[in-house]
Amino acid sequence: MKISMVLVIIIGIVSAISTIALTGKGDQDYSKATKGNLMNLTLIYMGLGVISAIGIAYVLIKLA
Repeated sequence: MKISMVLVIIIGIVSAISTIALTGKGDQDYSKATKGNLMNLTLIYMGLGVISAIGIAYVLIKLA
């Protein structure tokens, strides 16, 4: 169970870093057009992080 939680956290961090790293590439017009998309992705990752934390806390409380 601990391994699963660690893997979820690692995958989340790697995907967030990869998304941020990839947004710096491309031409100027594309970069201007993706600013809104980057904000949407950031909000999605933040929401996913909150939901994941709640889920992990729930599982840990149920197992205790």
